[in-house]
Amino acid sequence: MRRSLTKSVIAGALALLAMGVAGCGASGTSGTGNGSSESSESASPTSSAAGTVDPCETLKSADTAELGVEGSGVAKRIAGAPACDFKLAAGGLISVVANNNKSVDELNFADGKVDSVSIGGVDVKRVRELVGPGDCGVFFPLSSNASLQVSAVKSLDTEAACQVAQEAAPLVLANVPKN
Repeated sequence: MRRSLTKSVIAGALALLAMGVAGCGASGTSGTGNGSSESSESASPTSSAAGTVDPCETLKSADTAELGVEGSGVAKRIAGAPACDFKLAAGGLISVVANNNKSVDELNFADGKVDSVSIGGVDVKRVRELVGPGDCGVFFPLSSNASLQVSAVKSLDTEAACQVAQEAAPLVLANVPKN
């Protein structure tokens, strides 16, 4: 139970730190990422507003089975934003957060290692170790003032967390409502 609580706290802290404090800008990117999803589907979430995204509806049962999610997502709010945590059967957590009042460029990534990657044909920011070893998130633009975060936490294994986040991200995007 303590381990699950710790993972939930880490995931919540990751999402909270990523959203940043009002008025804080994102730091510049460093490095050049070459990672991408193997999904051939191209999604363009920029036509959707985060306020219309229910994070717990972004992974369907077929998606959760593919990712090894145990049970259903747990809805929550992180710094006022709707969020959902999905527990991985093999250990770890996937979190989806709809930042309905902050674009990707307005999020504070100062404590993480940031690079740019393409997932599902969309340019995103990938942030490693925002709250420490074992966490990784990808951040998609939804509109000029909204973004979607898909992050993963794996016990002290940042590369495994990035792999999970990048596998989950195109599945999440496929379920984001388009206008």
